[in-house]
Amino acid sequence: MRSVKAYRYRYLILLSLVLMIFSVEIQWLNLAPVGRVANRFYQDQFSVSYANPVDLLSLVYLVVFVIASLPASYLLRRLGIRWLVWIASAFSIFGSLTKWLYLEQYSIVLLGQFFLALSQALVLTSITEIVSRWFPVRERGMAVGITSASQYFSLALVMILSPLLVVNQAGNPAWGNGFENLMRFWALFSTVAALIPAFLIRENPPTPSSALPSSPNKGFFSSFKAMNQIPSLRGLMIIFSIGWGVLMTLFIKIDAISELLGFSDSNGFLGIAMFAGGMIGAILLPALSDRFRRRKLFFVFCNVCSIPGILLLVFCQQIGAMFLGSEAIALIGSSIIGLSLLASIPIGSQYAAELGQGISEEVIQSLLLLFSQAACAIILMISLASRERYSMMLLSSLAALLVASMIGSSFLKESELIITEEERLKEVIEQEIVHLQ
Repeated sequence: MRSVKAYRYRYLILLSLVLMIFSVEIQWLNLAPVGRVANRFYQDQFSVSYANPVDLLSLVYLVVFVIASLPASYLLRRLGIRWLVWIASAFSIFGSLTKWLYLEQYSIVLLGQFFLALSQALVLTSITEIVSRWFPVRERGMAVGITSASQYFSLALVMILSPLLVVNQAGNPAWGNGFENLMRFWALFSTVAALIPAFLIRENPPTPSSALPSSPNKGFFSSFKAMNQIPSLRGLMIIFSIGWGVLMTLFIKIDAISELLGFSDSNGFLGIAMFAGGMIGAILLPALSDRFRRRKLFFVFCNVCSIPGILLLVFCQQIGAMFLGSEAIALIGSSIIGLSLLASIPIGSQYAAELGQGISEEVIQSLLLLFSQAACAIILMISLASRERYSMMLLSSLAALLVASMIGSSFLKESELIITEEERLKEVIEQEIVHLQ
């Protein structure tokens, strides 16, 4: 039996991670809830026929992550945690201030978004490594869960606050006023959130935080080959990526979809409803999955529940004409989508780790994130290439993808590890005597 120490400073390390996530994630979709205002602000500087300014800013994050995630992992191994966080903080601060100080020049705003996207790639690829260094094994799930929740919370914060910072009532003569205040607020928020971790971050605790030996990591190609030999894991990767891609596409185009569905104001209500349902689902359904020791059942349930949600969005005007009204039906559908798809993310992540037993969990989660961002980028680029960008065909296509995912999820194999996971972790945890410092 080996004695290990868990240092109180680990909570400041966790705070640093959460603040860095806030810094980069709020800049990804901070204009999405008020897309009509932002697109009007930049319309004279933007001549691309197949996209609009807000969509292109969002797409930068996705494309840069797909390209930069693997080099970011390499930099983490070569430079270490502190240098990586310092670089990420510098990129985030530079990008945030650039978007604010040069907000009237869209090309420079796009440059600032590029540096913020680089910062996001550095931050998200370092989470599991930082947590594994500072937290004992019995706390790692909690720590990673908090970082995941902070991503959702930062996006929810944007959906709530961005519409409050501009005049978004369609009939108001001052419509669109306050855009400069919005850019300044989020720039200063991101700058402070990125600056604090640069002072708090540390490379390693004085002594190892866990008795669990670190297993040798597979490289990218060897891990891909090993995962490709597990049919259920291969299928789960595809289904998980489709669900993530659909969810993020809805968030990115939330104001355009709101306008299509009859919301006259850029008030962010549709996005808020989605996150409200998501917060309930992300807490309740993973807990039930643990309680009943069933991953496939609840993952399939999430995929099934997403279908009525997206259909309520597609047919909200027809259903709303009979009762409640189209906006109420759309809000109900949005909350159901959030409840199901946001809940499927933590369940699917753990499901993948269990199906890929023997493959480094860090590699599995990195590939899940990589494929998910790539799927979202592909879906978004296809929607941008469409001449009828905001037609009902977008929602119908997303509904078709969710139906395909639901059917595919039924063919997955249940996790065998979940039956013995408690015993396995209990054995590891009992090897540690944790002394709080």
